[in-house]
Amino acid sequence: MTTIGITGAAGYIGGAVVRTLRRTVCELRLVDNLTGPVSTPPGDLPLCQEDFASPAALEYLRDCDVVLHLAAISGVMACAQDPAGSRRINIDGTARLAEFCHARQIPIAFASSLSVVGRPDRLPVTETTPAAPTHEYARQKAEGETIILGQRLASVPSLALRMSNLYGTYEVEGRTIGKGNVINLFARQALSGTLTVNAPGTQRRDFIHIEDVAAAWASAARHLADGTVPDRWSRVLVASGENQSVLGLAHLVDAARRVLHPEAPPLRIDIVPNPRGEVELLDERFTVDPRASLELLGIELRHSLAGDLRELLRAAETAAGPPRAG
Repeated sequence: MTTIGITGAAGYIGGAVVRTLRRTVCELRLVDNLTGPVSTPPGDLPLCQEDFASPAALEYLRDCDVVLHLAAISGVMACAQDPAGSRRINIDGTARLAEFCHARQIPIAFASSLSVVGRPDRLPVTETTPAAPTHEYARQKAEGETIILGQRLASVPSLALRMSNLYGTYEVEGRTIGKGNVINLFARQALSGTLTVNAPGTQRRDFIHIEDVAAAWASAARHLADGTVPDRWSRVLVASGENQSVLGLAHLVDAARRVLHPEAPPLRIDIVPNPRGEVELLDERFTVDPRASLELLGIELRHSLAGDLRELLRAAETAAGPPRAG
C-alpha cells in the first residue's frame, strides 16, 4: 500500500486532496498545525498537529512513499505584509523538508502558483514559461520551486504544481468548505444585488474548480509513487484554460442569476479601487494553455465556469437562508 504524506492537510486544498485520496487504496500521513484560515481536519484520521518542518512532523513522514507539500503562509497580501515571517515558513521550512526528502529518497510535489510567471513575454502560458515573479508571494513560490526541483539532481522525482485561481466548495463531515475568492465573493454579493469589481476589471484570470485541483494532486501523487514522471517534466499547470476577465466574470454571474431569477433586475456592477493594485497582475491579455499538463496527469476536468455558476449562486442563497421580512 502506498503511503502518502500531506503537509497542510487540513487547509482548503489539502482537505480536498485528502477527500479525493481517501477513495483510493493508500495510507495517509497528515500534517497541519491548524493555524490557517481554513481548517478541515478529518475527525476519523490521525493528524500530526505540528509545523510541517518540525522534528516531530519529519519523523511522522519518514516512511512515506511520496510527500505532497501544500503547507504555506499563503496569499499575496499575507506575504507582502510580513515578508520575513512568511519566508521563514515558505522558504526555510520548505528547504528543511526538501533536505529530509532528499536524504530519504522520497519523491515530493510542491504547491506552486501561476503567479510565478509574472508578466510573461509570450502567451499563452505553458509548462515551459519561465518564472519571473513580480511580488513577494510569487517570489517565494518561485524559490520554493527551485528548492523542491533541486531534488532531481539526486534522481529523486519531484514536481511543482503551478495552480491557477481556485474556486468552489466541497463537503467534509457535513461541513461546506470554501475559501474567499472572486467567484465565491460574487456569489455572495449577488444576494445584495451589487457586484464590486476591483479596477480596472479587464485583468484576466484562469479559473479551476477545487475538485479538479484535488484530482490533479491525486494523479501527481500516483505518478511520483510509481516513478512514471518523465524526466523532461518538472512543472505542471493545474489550470482549466478558461481565461476570463474579472469584469467578464461579473457579467457571467449576472447572466447565471437571471436564469435562476428571470424576474430579478440585472445586477449592478461597480468598479472600485483595487487594494492589491500595486502587486496584482493586471494584464488583460493573460491566457493559459494547460492541455499538455492535463494529458500528462491523465485527468479530464469535470467542472467549468458555465456549468458551475448557477450552482454556486444556489449554494450562496441556501447558506443565506430565506429573506427576512422587512
